[in-house]
Amino acid sequence: MVAFARQVREINRDGAPFGLRIFSRHRVRHSQRRRTGPRPRTALAELDLVIASVHSHMNMEAAEMTDRLLAALECPQVRVLGHPTGRLLLHRDPFPFDFERVVAEAVRRGVWLEINASPERLDLHGALIRNAKAKGARFAISTDAHHPQQLDYMRYGVVTARRGWLGPDDILNTLPVDRFAAALQSKP
Repeated sequence: MVAFARQVREINRDGAPFGLRIFSRHRVRHSQRRRTGPRPRTALAELDLVIASVHSHMNMEAAEMTDRLLAALECPQVRVLGHPTGRLLLHRDPFPFDFERVVAEAVRRGVWLEINASPERLDLHGALIRNAKAKGARFAISTDAHHPQQLDYMRYGVVTARRGWLGPDDILNTLPVDRFAAALQSKP
């Protein structure tokens, strides 16, 4: 992971292809047993963007899942909370947790909430987005792509964001590159 982050910095320093700026990122599968996820915090600090997501043990009681999500937000390198409710449409209901507490802590820590554009998730949905925005939350849209063709899912994320009454200034990855980079660096 550290070598990857350094390689990305070298590419940017030497002139990224096609005039693009490349950012290093990693999705941390947050464990209920370890507070930092599977990677050491020092390695995570090398990356431009760290996304914390729950990928296992989703049958916890609401209080335990809330504590787990709050613990993920404690990691100072985490910038985005991925697919916050864990739902898979037609396969798995959202896991129970105190959404209000998690959003309040995400806002306090400057962590953005993911709008997962995958048609299998569409997580968060419009009503939760509106609720979180009213509390000061900011958002990032992700395709959750596992294949290049799935990058087309971005349009579903944009439609979902609009259902939540979001505009471009509410969404991390619609910002101009300099503001995007600055947002990744700033935490309260």
